[in-house]
Amino acid sequence: MATKYTARASASTSSRGRFSSGTNRNSKLRPTHFISLPIGHHVQLQESVKSFTDGLLNCKPALPGVDRGIVIAPRRLHLTLGVMTLENSPVSSGRTLADAQALLRTLRARVMELLDGHSLCIPLTEMNIMNPDRGNADNAHVLWLGPSLNTEDAQRLKSVSEFVNKAFSDAGFIQDRRPLKLHCTILNTSHRKPYRQPFSYNAILTSPFIREFVRTPHDFRDSVKVDFGTWNVDEIQICKMGSYGPEGEYVSCGCCSLAS
Repeated sequence: MATKYTARASASTSSRGRFSSGTNRNSKLRPTHFISLPIGHHVQLQESVKSFTDGLLNCKPALPGVDRGIVIAPRRLHLTLGVMTLENSPVSSGRTLADAQALLRTLRARVMELLDGHSLCIPLTEMNIMNPDRGNADNAHVLWLGPSLNTEDAQRLKSVSEFVNKAFSDAGFIQDRRPLKLHCTILNTSHRKPYRQPFSYNAILTSPFIREFVRTPHDFRDSVKVDFGTWNVDEIQICKMGSYGPEGEYVSCGCCSLAS
């Protein structure tokens, strides 16, 4: 397992503790930060996911739309609990990084109650895509790994994740009110330049290479069963969008330790 966890960013120098609900005047601006459950520091996970994505890249014939430009670096693997637009400094109606850090600190006691002495773990036991263009699996944009919710580890993960998401939503930090979808993205065409060309999930599922990972009949409308292991989460982080630490990880701007 990796011993070096993540880079840290400096915190905002001022906090007003504004946790009341309301509408952020910058809700339509590009998000600046997200709440993360990081797992990319686990070296064994990095190796297994890299082996999988390298296999996709090396398929002959090439899989339509699959190239290195859409592969997420394994060191950046995480689950997102919500995205936020934060101000650099306090303003009349904005929320700052310091506000978000302060709120996260207040949640630790309840999070530890929900864990009830157990570790927070992420089982990567399902694989699927986000809704493809026009419902066609040949026009996919995001491939993800995530938990099936039929284990105690997964239920604890769901409870903690929904609690943190709701706390930040109720305080007005998270504007997206859609139900939380627990997933770890491994391919994403939003990173492709100069335009967002889709990839074919059908081609992935029918390639000889995939049989090593998926051995049951499949339909893209249902997640397929895989086994990429179960991984401990050491802390809940607030990370800066688009940032890179010394190992390529997202830069943490504040965290809630889950150590007992």
